[in-house]
Amino acid sequence: MSTNAAAGAGATVTPVFPLILLETMRDMDRPEEYLEGENPSASMPRRLGLSDVVFRQIHHFQEEVKRKRMQRPDTVADLIRLVIRRPDGDEIFEEAGRRVARHAWSERSGPFRKMVRFLPAGAKQRSARKAAEKLFRQLSGEAKMTVTVKPVALNIAGSITSHADPGGAACAFYSGALSELVTEYTGRKTSASHPRCEARGGHSCEWVTQVVS
Repeated sequence: MSTNAAAGAGATVTPVFPLILLETMRDMDRPEEYLEGENPSASMPRRLGLSDVVFRQIHHFQEEVKRKRMQRPDTVADLIRLVIRRPDGDEIFEEAGRRVARHAWSERSGPFRKMVRFLPAGAKQRSARKAAEKLFRQLSGEAKMTVTVKPVALNIAGSITSHADPGGAACAFYSGALSELVTEYTGRKTSASHPRCEARGGHSCEWVTQVVS
């Protein structure tokens, strides 16, 4: 994994993306989650999320977030390729996406969050679409991106996740982020399907939200 700072030309991705991805992997590997019959002394070194390498990377990206230094898409892609090697990679990506969305929501002021909750349903969706457009521009790098409303849907051509992961599992990151963001803005639990994916031969990746409850 590269530890080089990514400021400069071509740095278009928020450092929050790699930071939360690594933090999620670390949390998934917390010591209390031993499998039945697992020998901790033998297996702990293989738990990458708890390794010194990941610890240093987390510290590095924490500093990048403080400095608000955007990252190069290939830096993020390298981390994605690291996670897809894991059998629980899709879970990590989805949970990381949800955490990114909650982070974005928490950065809005308290009065704004309260105001959104009292908006009519249509206005909530429009606010969610606007917020999604802002967030995913920071998460998609130089890819071509559009966000529509009714329902809130995301389309990315040349996504970092499909480029880094030919199997398509990493696209769960955007599914998690979109569903959680719309849930926060509308106050209704929302999921996001992924009907079209570049990794599966599509011209672009598409995510469409639907209310769960």
